[in-house]
Amino acid sequence: MATVKLLLKESVKNVGRVGDLVEVSPGYARNFLLPKDLAVHPTPNNVKKVEARKQEIERVERERRDQQEALIKQLVGVEVTLERRANEQGHLFGSVSATDIAKALQAQGFNIEAADVNLPGKLDRIDTYQAQIKFAEGLAADVKVWVAPDAESKAAIDAARKAKAAEPAPPSNFERST
Repeated sequence: MATVKLLLKESVKNVGRVGDLVEVSPGYARNFLLPKDLAVHPTPNNVKKVEARKQEIERVERERRDQQEALIKQLVGVEVTLERRANEQGHLFGSVSATDIAKALQAQGFNIEAADVNLPGKLDRIDTYQAQIKFAEGLAADVKVWVAPDAESKAAIDAARKAKAAEPAPPSNFERST
């Protein structure tokens, strides 16, 4: 299979970082990397230009990583409470998404994107969950997420619990056989 060597001008997910010399298929180079100005052919002049850009991007990435480290330290012990509609059994009518958690954290003043939030599974019940905020390898913090019922749902859940408590207990097998 033929490949083309290109010099990346921008970091491309699953391909490489700025300044990397990568081998990609001719179609990927022709149809994606070159038209979007993400890569160039590795001529000596292009290598010099990309090297200067690489230095600048590395500096920016170091600054962003420092900011993310500070943000991770601030996130320790942070809790988020989200109110949602639920049925009498505590099942939500919709699930809580990473976007919902990111918006709640943004409302608290944290610069978090939905892509940074890793959920432990489907958040579709009234319960407490641990969501992980992860920026990069080694930069992660756990955030406690409380999914609470809204006022209307809470009244329905409380009514269902009272009704269940008022029901007489069914007879056990021992009592029926005698």
